[in-house]
Amino acid sequence: MARNSDEESGMGSWVLGLVIGALGGATIAYLTAPKPGSEVRGAITQTARTLPDRLHELVDDSLDVYASALNFVQLLIEDQTMRLKRAVAAGKLAAAKKREEIELGGTSVLPFQHR
Repeated sequence: MARNSDEESGMGSWVLGLVIGALGGATIAYLTAPKPGSEVRGAITQTARTLPDRLHELVDDSLDVYASALNFVQLLIEDQTMRLKRAVAAGKLAAAKKREEIELGGTSVLPFQHR
């Protein structure tokens, strides 16, 4: 129980520090801005209004990139799987041919092969 309380206290301190830092940064930016206060407030208001739409677009774009990457990886895996299956089949065929050569004591042609 004590550890959980310590973790909550640490998290609360971190969030408080984040808020204080953000407010301090915003205050310094506001005081040192080359524009008059009304213009800065207008820009902040406009940014605050468009922020949800911009975040929504960012999330949508991120999901599109994620889906594209997932499809690309899936295609790569399918391609590598097919290559592996072909290699295994070729190996089995070569092993069968070699086994038959050894059993017959010479070179041989499998029934479906032509010389």
